[in-house]
Amino acid sequence: MMKMVFILGMIALLIGCDSIQKDEFVITGTISSYPKEVLICAYQRNGDFVLDTIRVENGKLSYRTKLQEPVVASLVSRDPHNVIPSGMGVVPGPSITLFMEPGTKLEINMDNARWPELQWKGGAWNNDLMKLYAKTLPLEYEAFALLHKLYAPGVTENEKAALGERRMVLVEKVKEEKIVFIKGNPSSYAAMYLLSGMRNDFTLEDYAATFTSFDQKLREMPLGKELQKTIDIALRTEVGAIAPNFEKMDKDGNTVRLSDYRGKYVLLDFWGSWCSPCRDSHPHLKEIEAKYRDKGLVVINVASESGAKAREIWLKAIEEDGMTWTQILNNEGKDKCDMVREYAITAFPTKVLIDAEGKIIVRAVGESEPVDAKLKEIFGE
Repeated sequence: MMKMVFILGMIALLIGCDSIQKDEFVITGTISSYPKEVLICAYQRNGDFVLDTIRVENGKLSYRTKLQEPVVASLVSRDPHNVIPSGMGVVPGPSITLFMEPGTKLEINMDNARWPELQWKGGAWNNDLMKLYAKTLPLEYEAFALLHKLYAPGVTENEKAALGERRMVLVEKVKEEKIVFIKGNPSSYAAMYLLSGMRNDFTLEDYAATFTSFDQKLREMPLGKELQKTIDIALRTEVGAIAPNFEKMDKDGNTVRLSDYRGKYVLLDFWGSWCSPCRDSHPHLKEIEAKYRDKGLVVINVASESGAKAREIWLKAIEEDGMTWTQILNNEGKDKCDMVREYAITAFPTKVLIDAEGKIIVRAVGESEPVDAKLKEIFGE
C-alpha cells in the first residue's frame, strides 16, 4: 500500500513539474552543436527592454517565465560563429521572432550549425509562424552563409559584388514568401504582425486592402487598431495631401512651424545619426540646400535619436555633417508633436517635399532622385 502511495505521489510530482500555469510561458526542446550555456530571449514588457536567458544544458533547452499578456520576442544566438567581425564592429546574425503566449509551451528543435533553421510547435501563433519559417529560415541560413563569405579576408571587390547579388536574391525570396503568407492567412495574428513591419514593401493601397482582408476580431485587437491608425495617417500624408502642420523647437530654441513657410517650398529630411544611408545622403543635401536656398526652398532636418545622450549625439552629428540650416530633434516635445508619426515615417532616410500651398508633392524613401527631379522641374537648373 505504501509503495502504491509513493508511486502515485511521484506521478503527481512529475505531472506537476511538467504542467503549465495559465500565466506561464515555457520553452523546451533541443539544440545541437551549440557551444554556449544560454540563448538570449529579448523582448519588451511594460515598456522595459528585457534580456532573458534560455538555459542550454547538454543540448537541452529550458526556460519558464510568467506573463500577463502575449509578448513578441527575439531568439538570439551567443555563438561567436553567428556574428561576423567587420571593420565597424560586428554584423549580427539573424534572430528568430517568436510569440510568448501565456499558458503555452514552445518545443524547439534545431541544429546550431544551420542557425536560424529550426522546427517548433506550441501555441497557435507560433504554429502559424512555423508554416512560414519552413520556407524562409533555410533561405536566411543561405543568405547569412554568403555574408560570411563576403566579409572573409582576401575577398576581391568583384567577388563581393557577386556574393552581394546572390544574397539579395535570397533576401527578396524571403520577402516574397512573407507577402504570400500574409495575404494567404487572413485569420492569423502572426500574418498581421508581419504586415505591421512591412509597410515599405507594399503600396499604400495594397497595404490598406491587405489589412482590411484580416478577420474583424484581429483588426479589433490592439495591434490591429494601431495598424489602422498608421494607415489612416499614411493616407493623410500621401502625395497630393495637405501636409500636417507642426510646431517644434529647433536646436537653438527657436519655434518652427510649417505654417510660417507658406509661400515657400519645404523639404523635410527625416534622419538619425545612427543611420548610415542618412549620413551618406547629407553631402548631396548640402548641395541642394545651397543651390535652391535663394530660389524659395527651405530645408528642415528632423532627427530621431535614442538614449540619455540623444541631444549630445544629435548635435555632434549635425556638426560633423556640416548642416547649417534648421535642425529639429523629434524626441524633444514628442508627446505634443511627433513628426515621425504625423508624417507616417516608417524608414530612414525619408524626404517629404511640400509645395508653396502646403501640399505634399514628393515622398521619397532612401533615394534622392525623385526630389532632385521635382526641384529641377520647379526651379530649373
